[in-house]
Amino acid sequence: MKSLPLFALLSLLALGACGGSSNNTTPPPPQSCSPQAPTSAVAPPSLADWCQVSIQNGDVALKSGVLPYDLTTPLFSDNALKRRTMWLPPGTSASYASDDVFSFPDGTVFTKSFGFRDDLRKPNPVVTWIETRVEWKVAGQWYALSYTWNVGATEAVANPAGDVRNISFIDETGASVTAHYLVPSQSQCGQCHQQNTYVTLGTRARYLNKDYPYSTGTANQLTHLTAMGWLTGAPADPANAPRLPVASDPTSGTVEERARAYLDANCGFCHNPVGNARTTGLTLWASESDPFHYGVCKVPVAAGGGSGGLQYDVVPGQPDQSIIPYRMNSNVPAVAMPQIGRSVVDHAGLQLVRDWITGLSGTCP
Repeated sequence: MKSLPLFALLSLLALGACGGSSNNTTPPPPQSCSPQAPTSAVAPPSLADWCQVSIQNGDVALKSGVLPYDLTTPLFSDNALKRRTMWLPPGTSASYASDDVFSFPDGTVFTKSFGFRDDLRKPNPVVTWIETRVEWKVAGQWYALSYTWNVGATEAVANPAGDVRNISFIDETGASVTAHYLVPSQSQCGQCHQQNTYVTLGTRARYLNKDYPYSTGTANQLTHLTAMGWLTGAPADPANAPRLPVASDPTSGTVEERARAYLDANCGFCHNPVGNARTTGLTLWASESDPFHYGVCKVPVAAGGGSGGLQYDVVPGQPDQSIIPYRMNSNVPAVAMPQIGRSVVDHAGLQLVRDWITGLSGTCP
């Protein structure tokens, strides 16, 4: 997420927007509104002013004209539940790209809401909504800001300074977990989104090429966006577009395909030729075809203590001797990977990567 100019941040501070989550549980008066294309880098102090989403009956509710979407394999964020939306100004469309992020028009607005379930074993858990992030494009530039929800999720206010929330829940095994969930500041957003220029991470064909249960019926997202007029240039048949398997679904691909999809979604935003970790030479996009470049028998460039004394990023057949799973299994700031966005270990993702490494053949020098 790109930092706002100084005048924009000062405007937010003047409006009292950086005070974090409000404790006022009195619902705001009903508002009748329609989404409007933003024309300024200055964000409104309240999420309601965007007229994109609200929380109704414990879940995210969309305003008229706002479209939900999802990703094949999403980023792990401390087991947070996520709801994603997009809105394009009338008469505009995005341009499809097979290997790059889609090009969206000025006035586009994305939201992503994060909530925590009280018990991951429950079919209908109670969800506590923490924040909704908004990304918007004006004059060719993307801007972003987090809005944090008050108790009761009746109002969300701008929080450019970010926050850390201690969230407790029961995981799939019945264990009690406490996450130190990060609401990112505007400067922290750039650690993931800055790739030469600011990019919207999930808007690639390989993430969006999947079915979604729309209110009008289940349809492929690329096909649906094209039918709406919101996307041009996509293949008529989604089978001709890139697609990542669902990392958590054994029926969607091999162990290797799913493990590399997981690393793409959770590490590839930095570990790519234009990302913040490009100088490491480790490319974790699933499209990378050279085993050395995605870590097999590769000596890290500058892992330091983060390597745990191990020699290679990936040692075929030996996950315990491989740096990637070692760092995935740590919560120590100087060791843990990804460096931002999680405070607990994703045990399912870690096991998938370990299984992939175990199945690799060969030896390192």
